[in-house]
Amino acid sequence: MMTLVARLCALCAVSALMQLALGDTPGAGSLRMIGGLLMLHLVITGGHGIALQLAAQRDLSCIFEILMQ
Repeated sequence: MMTLVARLCALCAVSALMQLALGDTPGAGSLRMIGGLLMLHLVITGGHGIALQLAAQRDLSCIFEILMQ
């Protein structure tokens, strides 16, 4: 879970820097949409992976360990 949050923060920072570099040019809207779709893809795939790992666990300590990764 923590790795997913770190990846999402890094993607958000890169997207924001690219948007600052483009400013109000005509391609800025497309860049925001692409950045948003990349973030959505990261959240869905990461959440799916975490859910699969959590569903396979039977021990509470293992569940906490997965959430702290």
